[in-house]
This record gives sequence, C-alpha cells and structure tokens, in this order.
Amino acid sequence: MKQSRRVVPLLALLALLATTWLVYWPGRTGSFLFDDYSNLAPLGDYGRIDALWKAVAFITSGFAGPTGRPLALASFLLNARDWPASPLGFKLTNVALHMVCGVLLAGLLRALSRVHGAQPRRATWIGVLAAGLWMLDPFWVSTTLYVVQRMAILAALFGFAGLWGYVRGRELLAQGRTRAGYAWISVSLTLGTLLATISKENGALVPLLAWVLEVFVLQRAQARAPRGLRVWKLVFLGVPAAVVLGFLLYHLPQVWTGATSGRAFTPGQRLLSETRIVWSYLGDIWLARAHDGGLFHDDVAVSTGLLHPWITLPAALGLLGLAAAAWRARHARGAAWVATGAAVMFYLVGQLLESTWLQLELVFEHRNYLPAALMFWPLAWLAIPEPGAEPRAVVALCRPSRRWVGVGALVLLALFGVQTARRAAEWGRPFQQALVWAHEHPDSPRAQEYLANFWSRVGNQAQAAALLDAALREHPRSLLLLIDRAGVACSQGVAPPGLRAALLRAAATAELGSRVVQYQLQRLLDGLSGCTALGPDMRGELVAAALSSPQALAPQVRRELLHEQALIALGHGDAATAYALDLRALRLPGLPPGVRLRLAAELGGAGHPRLALRLLDAVPSPLVRIHGWSMGTLNQLWLRHVGFYRDSELHMRRALRRQIAARDGAPSAPREARRTLMPQPGAPRARGATTDGEGP
Repeated sequence: MKQSRRVVPLLALLALLATTWLVYWPGRTGSFLFDDYSNLAPLGDYGRIDALWKAVAFITSGFAGPTGRPLALASFLLNARDWPASPLGFKLTNVALHMVCGVLLAGLLRALSRVHGAQPRRATWIGVLAAGLWMLDPFWVSTTLYVVQRMAILAALFGFAGLWGYVRGRELLAQGRTRAGYAWISVSLTLGTLLATISKENGALVPLLAWVLEVFVLQRAQARAPRGLRVWKLVFLGVPAAVVLGFLLYHLPQVWTGATSGRAFTPGQRLLSETRIVWSYLGDIWLARAHDGGLFHDDVAVSTGLLHPWITLPAALGLLGLAAAAWRARHARGAAWVATGAAVMFYLVGQLLESTWLQLELVFEHRNYLPAALMFWPLAWLAIPEPGAEPRAVVALCRPSRRWVGVGALVLLALFGVQTARRAAEWGRPFQQALVWAHEHPDSPRAQEYLANFWSRVGNQAQAAALLDAALREHPRSLLLLIDRAGVACSQGVAPPGLRAALLRAAATAELGSRVVQYQLQRLLDGLSGCTALGPDMRGELVAAALSSPQALAPQVRRELLHEQALIALGHGDAATAYALDLRALRLPGLPPGVRLRLAAELGGAGHPRLALRLLDAVPSPLVRIHGWSMGTLNQLWLRHVGFYRDSELHMRRALRRQIAARDGAPSAPREARRTLMPQPGAPRARGATTDGEGP
C-alpha cells in the first residue's frame, strides 16, 4: 500500500509530461522566425557539417551574446547539420527540453519543500503540482516554439539542475555528511552556472538565485551550519554575485548619459519602462490571458519620466514595495509566507540582467522562463496539506479552506493546459499567427510588416499595400514599413506619391546599427536592381542617403554600404571605381575574415581577375593579427588553425590565374567563374536577421 502511494505522484508527473507534449503538438508545424535564421544559417557556412572542424567552427560562430552561447549552438546539431533545414525537429526538441526542465524543477521544489519542513510525500506532491503549473503555463509557448529560444530553455535547465544539486548538498551538510555535502554544492553550483551561462548569459545569475534560496529557506531551516560554510559561500556565492553586480554597476552610468546605443530609448527610459513591463509579465504568468502575446512588442509605450505615462510611478513604487515585503517575509512564522517571499525575490533577482538598464529590447516573454521557477511553489504549498496537521499557514495567509485552494490550483492547471494548446495551435499555422499578431498589436510596425509580407508572398499585393499604407499613416518614419511598401510597389510596378522621398529621408536617419534594419535595407537594395517603380538610380541614391546617416560611421555599417556602391559601379561596368570602393571597405577596422574573399570573388566573377588579385594583395587577411578573448576571436583562431581561409584563398588565386591565362583581354568571364572562384567548400554567408534579439 505504501509503495503504491509513492508511485502515484510519479504517475501524476508522467501524466503532466504527456499533457505537455500533447498541448504543444499542434505547434510542431510552425516555421522558423526572425533570429532563427541569423543564428542557424551558419549551419551551412562550411558545407554540410560532416567533420569535427566544421562542428567546432559552427559552435564557436555565435554572436547573440558576449559568450557566443556555444552550448546552445552545439545542441542545434542534434537537429540539422546543413542549412536550410526543416523546423520540425528543432521545435520538437525544444518541447522535449521544456519537459526536462519541468522534471528538474519538480525535483528542485521537492527538495526545497523537504528542507522547508514538509514531509516526504507532501513535498513530492508540492513539487509535482508547482512544476506542472509552471510547465503548462501558456506564457512559455513563445519560448518553447521559437527555436532560437532553446538558449533560454537550456539556461533554465542547467540552472534548475545546479540549484537542485545545491539544495541536496545543503541537506547532506545538515546531516553531518560534510565531505559529500561540500562536493554536491561545489560541483552542482559550478557546473550549473557554467553550463547555464554558455547557453545564455542570464545563467550567470544562478549563484544569486542560490543565495535567495539560502537566505529564505536553507539557512533558516538549517541553523547549525558546518564550520567553513561561510567561507565557501563567500567564494562560490559572493564572488560570482559580485561579478554580476559589478557588470551591472559598470553600465549604470549610461542611465544618465542619454545614449541610445541604436535603440529608440535611453537606458534610463528603459529602466522606468521595465517597472511597468514586469507587472505585465506577472499578470501574464498568472492570469493565462486570452491574447497570444507573440514576439512583437515595439508598440509598448516608453516611460520618459515617472509620470509619463502616469502609471510608471505607481508601478515603480509597487515593485519597491513588493521587494520590501518579500525581504521581510524571510522572518515570517508561516511557512507559506516564507515561500511567497522566496518566490518573489527569486523572480526579481532573476530579472536583474534583462529587465533593468542594459540596452536590450523592452519586452520578451522568454526573460521570465528561469525567474518564474518558484512562482507556483506557494500555491502548491497551500493546496497540498500535511496529513493530520493544522492548517496554520493557510489560516495565517488569508483563511481559505484547503479544499478550495486545491480546487483553485487544479482549475488553474486545466486553464493553463487549454490556453497553451490554443496558443500552440496558432504557432503551428504561420499565416494565422501573423493575422493574430497584427490584430493584437495594431500599433506595432513590425506586426503589420510581418503580415504584409505574408500577403505579398501569396500574391495579394493589393492587400499588402493597403495594410502598409494604413500602418504608414500612423508611423510615417518607419523604415521597415517603407521598405516593405517599396517592395510591394516594385511588384505592382507603381509607387504611391511621396514614397521615394520618404525612403530617402528615413535611410538618412535610420538606426542602421540595428540588425533588423540592416537586413531589411539589404533586402530592399537587392530588390531594387530590376525595379523601375521608384524611378531611376533609386538604389544608388538610397545608399548615398544611408551613408549620410550618423549611424554609417560604424565600420560594419559603412563597409556594407561602400560595398553596395561598389556593386552598383560594377553593374555599370566601372570596375576601377568598384575596386576603389571595395578597397576602402576592406580597410575599415573589424574586418570579418570571409568578406575579403567574397569581394575579390565578385570582381573575378565579373570578369576582372587582375583587380581581384590586386585586391587580395592590397589587404592582408585579418587572421594574421587576432586580438581579444571573445568567442568570435576563438572562432577566427580555430579557422586559422584548420586553414579554412588559407586554403580558400589559395584555391581562389589559382582560379583567378587560370582565368587570366585563358581569357586575357576578354570582356567578361563565363557564369561558371562565379562558382569556381568562391571559397570551398562554402564561404561564410552574410548573416541577416529580421528582428533585434538578445544580442550583444
């Protein structure tokens, strides 16, 4: 009988896992989105990944954060080793990893509940219920089915594992098993933090989150700490926490400088805005609202002051009050109050990197994935009674009966499952998803532009034009909307009055440092080659306007614009001007190693092999001198070590010399020359993105 009672919670967890798989199943048919393309496209940079050196080159190619997130990139090799690829395997793997996170969270919350005073059977049920609520919360659909957010999922997975091991180690220390206890807490916290951080940078918060558990639960329940634990905490908790807080303090002066760093807001405005956004996050986590949420939040109003909008001040004061109440709850007598305080403080600490003043985008739902881990622990604590015990904690909190708390938790669990299934179904139908996002975010230029792209793709240019014209009336300076409207105009063969002038003005003032703007502008420039709707030489004038922008002083931006001018000159038969512009572009600082070969290949492919060789001789490979310790540097060192670019350049030089010998004096090169000149087995392609993600 006792054995069967122990199995029941395990069966309940398995049922929750099966339910999670089923409610996410409709989302498997969705497509890749936005940052998926820029992060996954390097799978094809070196041809099919069928050798170790190619795998290492891909794993070290990350650019989404300071670490490059190599572990997350390595996980993508489980699903594809070339590009383009099918999104199905990526999405199903994400769902499976989400379920693993649920299992680890159940283990963590069970161990935490044991330390907090619950008997083993009750602690198990608390862990299962709280983890089930978290796992089925519809707020995570956009994290789980957005392929690139595997980075956030893995950071949480290793974070949960590390914290579970930490709590287990503290239990062993309390039992007097000093050697085993120190081994558990040291290895678990070190590995958990390291693996979480190289999946996504917010994994660096794991020691701070362990400190929250320590202050609210562990040291309260285990008053007799072994000798030396204080020193251990200083080294393993204090030092990492100081590094993270030091990083935040290093960037704190930006709050008063007003520098935007390519965003539409300053760090100070972002900090004020996040006070409102965090409350919105909490509402979405708990209320399972009917809206889809989605990925477009550029319609969120920026707080320019404590009273602009007026809700900013109450939101800021509310957060301060919430933090103060949570901190005070660590001394409360009722276990439910302590659990509530721990959950709130865990959540707020988990938002330190992504929801304060660092210049990331304002809103992304996946930022809550790890911080909300303890969110349903207090509810589960109240819903699962201790057999034969008085409901003191329940009475102390707000005097509901245990039965109704349990019923409420089950109703919430069912509601979460239904809403998750509904949202996942929308994610499985990309066109329907675009319609929903455009409807829910009528003031978002990105949402309207995204839907217009779908209309264009199915050939309904009139509907796309109407949608973009309506959006442009509200956002006349939006470069993204103007670019899409120009694309529709090229397809229709006619442009509305003022579009040409508006495009030129927008290009001269655009945030060209943004990856999304760079990608969209390049897409427009590529499409203008055969477009007559916007008048003669629109491509050249647009590039000239962009070069006049202050943002064009950035070497990366200026290099691409100069190269675009070189392509225009090459198309007009002016190879000398093209060579001069390419030379200027290559001499700008921060040259990526593949760009030099790409520009030379273009000159050679256009029938100018001597100029191509001259360009290679004029600009040495950037791999000759490599500086720094970033993941990008490691990637370049690896490519230099395996000789990829060296061999590619030797191949190109031989092809150019053969071309000179065979066609000396010929006006142009055959089409096959373009293929034979490109580095083998595959030159790294330019990385495009269609949304600003959690990049550096």
